[in-house]
Amino acid sequence: MKISPFYKITRHWGQIAASILFLFASGLTILYYIQHQELQTLAEQDVIVRSGDSGTSQVTLPDGTLVRLNANSSLTYQQNFGQNNRKVKLSGEGYFEVKKNTEKKFIVNTGYIDVTVLGTKFNLYAYEDKDIIEMALVEGHVNVSTSQPPYQTICVKPNEKVTYNKYDNKLNIEKTTTKIETAWLNKELVFREEKLENVFQCLSRKFRVKFSIDSSVSVDDVYTGAFDDEKIEDILEVLKIHYGFNYTVKDGKINIRMNK
Repeated sequence: MKISPFYKITRHWGQIAASILFLFASGLTILYYIQHQELQTLAEQDVIVRSGDSGTSQVTLPDGTLVRLNANSSLTYQQNFGQNNRKVKLSGEGYFEVKKNTEKKFIVNTGYIDVTVLGTKFNLYAYEDKDIIEMALVEGHVNVSTSQPPYQTICVKPNEKVTYNKYDNKLNIEKTTTKIETAWLNKELVFREEKLENVFQCLSRKFRVKFSIDSSVSVDDVYTGAFDDEKIEDILEVLKIHYGFNYTVKDGKINIRMNK
């Protein structure tokens, strides 16, 4: 049987068209893959919210959760937050009002402990340069777990706080009114097991004064408390009673020395 030239030409161009279609389809597949990878990479990129050296910041996450950050704090989460999970990372101090979602737990990581909730209000203190991490529960229920051995998990109820010591990797739980832990929300000065030296440094920055501290004063002593008074003299009076030192104020300079 003799094949006509027309059939040969048609078959030839059909093969070329099929090849072009295959290359086009392959190109679309590769383009889709590249775009998908780019979108995936973009979705996994971190969003970082930072507060300044003073004052507070506020952020509302895509799921409706409200987070207030204290000074020198940061909150990190992925662009696709809420799609697959609700995980964030905190450095510093933050107050969380978590939007309830029974299908997706809300998890805060600090590098040492994880706080897992469904929907609740709590304060988390987790500065990298501090020896302790502290979670105080205002409302609801949370689980606090260590991310380093020895592994522990504690179920926390309202008006309880969990403290994690970075040196012994242990969790401790105790009762609290959450007044001290949340005082910063009302712009109060708050100190947690802070060395007296650091307390004076904080007061120096806030009130723009200079301290001269005599060697007789033990600046390594620690202090825990909150002040809502804006007068430095009233704050010094409280510290004076607590530590037994005396002070004088002159030309923006405060001299601290122990009573003889």
